Amino acid sequence: MTLRMVFDREDLQRIRIAETPDPMWELVLSSHRLRDPRPSSWRQRVQLNARQDEHSARALKTLFTLVPPKGDFPDFLTPAVQPGSLESGCEAVACTPRRRLRADLRTVFTGGAPQWVKRLADGDREQVHRVVGALRDAYDLVIAPICHSVRETVAADRAERVRTLSGEGAGALVSGIPGVRGWDGEVLEIAYPAARTVRLDGRGLTLVPSHFCSGKPVTLIDPALPPVLIYSTGRPATVPAATTPALVALLGRTRAESLGALRVPRTTSKLASCLGTSIGTASKQAAVLREAGLVTSVRQGGAILHHLTRLGTALLAAELHEGTCP
Repeated sequence: MTLRMVFDREDLQRIRIAETPDPMWELVLSSHRLRDPRPSSWRQRVQLNARQDEHSARALKTLFTLVPPKGDFPDFLTPAVQPGSLESGCEAVACTPRRRLRADLRTVFTGGAPQWVKRLADGDREQVHRVVGALRDAYDLVIAPICHSVRETVAADRAERVRTLSGEGAGALVSGIPGVRGWDGEVLEIAYPAARTVRLDGRGLTLVPSHFCSGKPVTLIDPALPPVLIYSTGRPATVPAATTPALVALLGRTRAESLGALRVPRTTSKLASCLGTSIGTASKQAAVLREAGLVTSVRQGGAILHHLTRLGTALLAAELHEGTCP
């Protein structure tokens, strides 16, 4: 199926690329990644932390209820607000008019819905504030520990799109978005779960590169809202480092994954992105491995580059061949 975005002449002049990650879109889309069955150290860490903290577990449950694994989710969860501001997004959700709550939730919950969702649709302020609190808690659990990696991947994609816009024009920019099927100068055709047409009518289009968007681009349900197109940066949200149980038993999971990730030399921020953890945690793991003689670190401009020593390489080589000896 196809999403068709119809441009007027003014719309091409009003294309903009979001300068920073949108925390509300990242949070909503990360909930899809959390339910992906494929192995991920980031997902395992989130799930472990949720099991250890009751507030975090409730926050995830609320988020998962409002955002199904597939299909539509309420527009009010991703309001158009000040770029990069979680607080602005949460305030906008808190101030969502009753008519918007009812319309969005009726669109998503076409069958039965939990009682608290029905009260939310009726504009119950207690439920609204509970949802806002859950969004904040979920963000702290899921996004905050890797916010630097999120910013880094979005910034890299934005820089690439800006170069395309300045060098080749708006047509090349929109036709190069992942998931775009066609562009004839007036209609942008995009792979989409449902057949839809959105007429921009001179309002322009905001392109929002997303760390957690996976697969097809996403837009709002209500065509009357400011037009946006959220698309994947094309860079994996997490890259789990392959390890064996023996290496995990020897070093601990995070340290073993850190060593495995450094098969390829990485800066501290790249290591954090690979592990799905904070820069501080990645730095501490690299320091421990360095003290053990498994890793060496050198300054490269404003960053620290970590790579394996001979001992670290030998340990990984032995680990890779575990169980192959006669």
